[in-house]
Amino acid sequence: MKQLWFVILLGILGISGCSGLPPDSGGGTQLNSCNDVADRGHLNLLTINLLFSETRTRDSRLEAIAEFASDTSLDVILLQEVAGGVLAGTANSALDLQGKLRERGHAYDLQTAFETGLPGLLMVANAVLSRCEIDFKMTKRLPKASELEFKGHDIKLPRNVMMTRLKIPELGFINVYNTHLCAQCSADELGAQLQVLLTFINDTERNYPQTNPVILGGDFNIDRFRTDPFEERTYYDSIIETGFTDAYANGRPLEKLCENTVIADQHCTVGVSTLDAGDSARRIDYFFVKTPGRILQSSVVFNDLVDKNQVGVSDHAGVFVSIELP
Repeated sequence: MKQLWFVILLGILGISGCSGLPPDSGGGTQLNSCNDVADRGHLNLLTINLLFSETRTRDSRLEAIAEFASDTSLDVILLQEVAGGVLAGTANSALDLQGKLRERGHAYDLQTAFETGLPGLLMVANAVLSRCEIDFKMTKRLPKASELEFKGHDIKLPRNVMMTRLKIPELGFINVYNTHLCAQCSADELGAQLQVLLTFINDTERNYPQTNPVILGGDFNIDRFRTDPFEERTYYDSIIETGFTDAYANGRPLEKLCENTVIADQHCTVGVSTLDAGDSARRIDYFFVKTPGRILQSSVVFNDLVDKNQVGVSDHAGVFVSIELP
């Protein structure tokens, strides 16, 4: 989360927010109700970190995402680093993307879970856009983690995980979880956030059971090959040990996916965009799925440094998956 120090600095200087952000407008949207999902038997999803601090090019970047969504029949979009407030120049960048999708004739429901910043000035959030009706959402705050230092003080930032329960005609409900775990935090702090996240999913699934796949996506800031300042593979493994599968790794050699931190490949999600040129190559954006069905398709998209046919929309690439429904 680059330049997030600016948000914290504003808080330290005592600049107070004057008004809250408007609520999501998803409830007033006339949905297409995604009747075609049952006909084709699979769900298409994208997760992408939007890079909240890059305001100058945000409109064109959202246009590119909307165009991709239209071309690939995206059903669900998981967003991290959604921005809102006076300093962001918008009330809610997820709401802006919803509008661009509507201009293309696609109606998406929207739910947003703001997690850090100053209301009215600059807020950062997770959000979900869905062609299927969002029956309801639940948000769980994750333990705060020290991600920044200012004048010798550790600044602890809040994070969250949001569950959206989607209603799919003929196929019932499906629970989709979206999160953004801490960056540059300690091993204990990352572990604490992950433990709360997995417990929340387990408790929610027990209380709201369903027969469709359970989908967890987002920016996890976990790379299986990174060992400095601590080994991160154990955190990835802890997700897999709860019964999730790494959707993108399905059918691919796991130990070969973005293994070189110096030379990025088509599997990396960081260090592969013109907005992130020069950063270490890592794979930190994922879809994890508990599913009786198959992963029909998966790809890393918006990685324009690796694939010249792609367009860069963030300092992260996105992950696209197509999941078979029972």
